[in-house]
Amino acid sequence: MKKNKYKAELVLIALLWFLVINIGNMGIIDTGLRLQMSHAWWTKDSEVQVTSETKPKIRGDIRFGVLGVDGKRYIAYEQGQSLLMLPGDLFGTWLHYLFPAIPEKNWRHLVVSFLIFIPLNIAAVVTCFWLLKEFGFNDRIAQLGSVIFFLGTTFLHYAQIHQQNNQILLFVMIGYVAALAYSFSKNPSLAFMSGLALGGAMLMRITSLIHALSVFLFFLSCLIYQYRERLKQSVPELIKAIGIWILGFIPFTLIGRLFDYWRYGSVFLSGAKVAQIQLTTDPLWNGMPNLEPNFPFIDAHHVGFIGVLFDPAKSIFIYDPLLLPCLVIVAILWRKINIYIRIYILVNILNLFLHLLAYSRVSFWGGDLAWGARYHVTSVQLLLIPLIGIFLQSLLSYRGIRRKLMVAIIAIAMVIQLASVTMHPIMEISQKTIGVPGTRLDFRLGQRMINLGCLLNSSLPPCQRATPEQREYLNAEFNRIIFLPFNWLHQAKDIPVFKSLGRIYLVFWFGILALAIFKTAQILAFSPEINSKREEL
Repeated sequence: MKKNKYKAELVLIALLWFLVINIGNMGIIDTGLRLQMSHAWWTKDSEVQVTSETKPKIRGDIRFGVLGVDGKRYIAYEQGQSLLMLPGDLFGTWLHYLFPAIPEKNWRHLVVSFLIFIPLNIAAVVTCFWLLKEFGFNDRIAQLGSVIFFLGTTFLHYAQIHQQNNQILLFVMIGYVAALAYSFSKNPSLAFMSGLALGGAMLMRITSLIHALSVFLFFLSCLIYQYRERLKQSVPELIKAIGIWILGFIPFTLIGRLFDYWRYGSVFLSGAKVAQIQLTTDPLWNGMPNLEPNFPFIDAHHVGFIGVLFDPAKSIFIYDPLLLPCLVIVAILWRKINIYIRIYILVNILNLFLHLLAYSRVSFWGGDLAWGARYHVTSVQLLLIPLIGIFLQSLLSYRGIRRKLMVAIIAIAMVIQLASVTMHPIMEISQKTIGVPGTRLDFRLGQRMINLGCLLNSSLPPCQRATPEQREYLNAEFNRIIFLPFNWLHQAKDIPVFKSLGRIYLVFWFGILALAIFKTAQILAFSPEINSKREEL
């Protein structure tokens, strides 16, 4: 009963915060295009929806898609996220027929952001709780760790801006926790579930093959450790477990290959590969400047490696500030940490390295406009899950200045993540694009803090650098709070019904915010009596 209480509280606080930060749309063009794919599948429209007046900006402009089977154009993305959004797209379209005052596109975005992504994000938080429990942390530590995980890491940003990151994270976490649970219980359905989840991750993004290999290595390592004293006799059991895992991995992986066969004519092609090939062959790009040979693989390996680790615009240590102190604590306590957590940490350090390697030569290694290093933050978040649990164990055993310092680190991490979701995600990029003097895009987080300060007090010196024309441009769309009621009030000039809806929802929004803060303060009331249920951490 008490266990259910911890989980119920966790679900409530996650729901409250995800309602607070929801912006009512997809947040970025990539996810908007994937929703466009969902809509096209059941309406029989073309996935590519550009007018004859719209001109491509560069070769490979993603809005124009790629040429597929029978000369049909397709958006060159994996299909997993579009499949997840499909029910919401259907329901949103139906709601528009009932309430036509809100445009169809807005209805579709609203329904998907509320009824698809909020439940998926809550599921990810609950899976984090489950994984911490399987690692041996008690209910209270698992609850605290899960709250800090979703409020204090880049998970929060991608719970608002609906790239595939959090859905991939959900599937990979399920893969890890089911693999670990199988190693304890030997329940075959858990091994199957682990493989199935990783197949789902592959359907979301083809490079999730790295995650699949990492989970499989973790699964195999846990079993070998358990069978270490009778390894030869346990070979049949190992083979059976591996077979069940692979059997689970096949269905969604096969669906992804069939999708690409139907679209591009080969199970060995992906949208990204077709897009790369057609940079020089698609007649749509005729007359446009050529890109460098082998684009987008044009950087030296060290550029992507060093950038992800140390570039102020993308560094995983800046945008996930819990990572470095957690790694320090783990290094100090390594010998006291239980073997399953140690295996997990080593596997996920390898996972991060492989992602660094995979994207190191890509010109957009940091994820272009994304907050932080988008292609690497999932690896960081996976690594952080048990690290946060160990960090909390250490915090709760300390007193005095050391404990205060660790609490301050958690507070700073939460402030940074909340700052990332408060304003328009490309505010700083827009400032740089129009040439606002002193704009620090090379340290985007620092510029975000300045911009938040300017929202509170526009007379501050850094707020006066932009020309009146630049301020007018930024204020029209980017320089504002982006949460849903504020978005509705901003859009009211074009959609009149949003004026009254925005005012009504704003009252509820402040109530949700107050309750979220209150429940968070309750849960984060650290107490010294919490200990791991195992002797080791």
